[in-house]
Amino acid sequence: MIYHFSYNERNHFPEIYEKILYSRRVFFEKNSEWNDFFHKTPEEDRYDLECNPLYIVAVEDGGDAVASVRILPTTGPTMLRQDFAPFFKGCPDIISPDVWELSWFCTSADTSSPTGRNLLLDVLKTVCEYSLANDIRQIIGTYPRARMRLYRRLGAVPYALCSGEISGQEFCVGVLDITLLTLRHVTEVQQRPF
Repeated sequence: MIYHFSYNERNHFPEIYEKILYSRRVFFEKNSEWNDFFHKTPEEDRYDLECNPLYIVAVEDGGDAVASVRILPTTGPTMLRQDFAPFFKGCPDIISPDVWELSWFCTSADTSSPTGRNLLLDVLKTVCEYSLANDIRQIIGTYPRARMRLYRRLGAVPYALCSGEISGQEFCVGVLDITLLTLRHVTEVQQRPF
């Protein structure tokens, strides 16, 4: 099942919001390269508390596994601008109502399993659908270069604008064009046998 709601609406979905925070904890446990940057696990960070972002969450039918993502407009504070920009020489300061930032794309499921893949694809499809319905043309995000293979498996490969090093790991700033073709690619990947 898919849920989407803002931070201000989280009290209407308390169990789902707790699952989002749990998937973030699991993500940190599995991806130590982020720990070096954040120094601690921020289950709820300032962008949650201050920016009223939108969450998109896929919950496994009859199970506890979830995948979730947070998106917010680049017309306000973003992780790229406030936190990551110093690591990326020449990174453009993207401020546009039709470009939003994606962060915390994570799951509590094994991404190499059919369940994990489908939960992530459900989230990506919903991001595309929401974006198309709300005139969002691009999604930007920061990710370790090593995670590029995950995006390839999901059929939604962001274009790398620039790269830099954070605590010895190569990270990229990527842009994903949101089009009907992007949505179709993600949908086709989900229909393929695992």
